[in-house]
Amino acid sequence: MLLALAVAWQAAWAQSAGQQIIEALERYRLAVLAADIQGQVSSFTEDAQLSVGSEPVVQGRTTIRALLQAQRSFTVVTYELRAAATRVLGSVAVQNGFYSQRILSAQREPRLVKGVFEVQWARQQDGSWLINHLHTDEVE
Repeated sequence: MLLALAVAWQAAWAQSAGQQIIEALERYRLAVLAADIQGQVSSFTEDAQLSVGSEPVVQGRTTIRALLQAQRSFTVVTYELRAAATRVLGSVAVQNGFYSQRILSAQREPRLVKGVFEVQWARQQDGSWLINHLHTDEVE
């Protein structure tokens, strides 16, 4: 009986954590759409890593902020994130899925970018979930 209760509680907690992570991913998506660099950066842990394709890994909020500011030469018009799976393992979680974004270059030329993403989340002391590592790969 106690084992059944423990298993049921753990399943309910993982489901709740999974929903919190989905909500955190949505906040990040909205920050990207709004070109809110501070909102994007605040979605990451202080020592987070960001990697795009085979480019070098960028580490830390300060460096991530600088990268995002350098990318302001284009405008994100639409941005969709679709999580395929979210696995919660205590205070860490791994989520992967697909993204699609329509962007306008500095010359106002439209481009559709599609790809896959993987996020490693870290649960914070206050119960919130922040991105510890985000990796994206464009798929043609």
